[in-house]
Amino acid sequence: MATDVALDIGTARTRLATAERGLVFDEPTMVAIDTSSGAVMDIGHGAIDLIGRTPRHVVVFRPLAQGTTVDFDVTARLIAGLFERAGVSKLSRARVVMSVPSLATSIERRALRQAAVQAGAREVSLMEAPIAAAIGLGLPVQDPVGSAVTLLGAGASESAIISLGGIVALGARRVGGNDIDEALATLLRLRQGVVVSPAMLEELKITMGSARARSHGESRTVSARAIEDGLLETVEVKAELVNAALAETVNATLRLIQECLSEAPPDLSQDVSNQGMVLVGGHAQLTDFAELISHTTGVSVRVAEDPGTVVIRGLAMCLEEMAALHGLLREVDR
Repeated sequence: MATDVALDIGTARTRLATAERGLVFDEPTMVAIDTSSGAVMDIGHGAIDLIGRTPRHVVVFRPLAQGTTVDFDVTARLIAGLFERAGVSKLSRARVVMSVPSLATSIERRALRQAAVQAGAREVSLMEAPIAAAIGLGLPVQDPVGSAVTLLGAGASESAIISLGGIVALGARRVGGNDIDEALATLLRLRQGVVVSPAMLEELKITMGSARARSHGESRTVSARAIEDGLLETVEVKAELVNAALAETVNATLRLIQECLSEAPPDLSQDVSNQGMVLVGGHAQLTDFAELISHTTGVSVRVAEDPGTVVIRGLAMCLEEMAALHGLLREVDR
């Protein structure tokens, strides 16, 4: 009997669920590979723990960027490692439902599908991430009603209005939470001459950032490495610096949401006005973001409960109703 697997591989985080066991894996999208033998040393948190502690022939990769595969072979190895963690072998004849960004090209979609096949999947269906998110939220995706979902990921952001099982209006950009981290790292390097860890960048963004720049006057002392001499030192990071790093990504996200809303037919626009929009994804919880979107668009906006897992929840629900939802699954070589 085939094993049914739901797989959401994101730029920053990967999640896997099976029909029998539910959510099995929810860890960073990282792979540690021994380049001398080609063997996968570890994935997820285990791969991150190896950074800076291994010989030169062991390299830690992030195989996705801006929501798309940048290294096919490493992506296939990641999926194979995920299958192993989930107890799925090539003999399991795994049927896989995977999420894919709505802005992914046909080549990117085909590469993702072939990576899963190379890893041991027998059958692979691709579902566009906003539709999977809408299913995970319990929205009436197959009814003639407009449901608005905005997915804010690490590498890509997508705003979609869904009706009758498909995306009717879409705004999407290859921009996301990672761009905020990179902007903050650049400002710290240029203005204060220091480098901080990726984990600290993420923490500063979450604890001090405000999409409406409301956190004036706040500051935090952090440990950083000076660029000039490489020594560790403590520096004061002000909220104004963090908010400056947010601005470009926040504005780009607002523009893509407005594009989506402007494309919607009048009847569906009325549905969205009545029902509002739901934010999902890794940086949906950025302070004041939902409020800013609502203020800018005039649409009520709420953040989903546990927004990072909404897509995998939707994919897992599809495992239970594969036949009924077949029309939503993209076998996709488009």
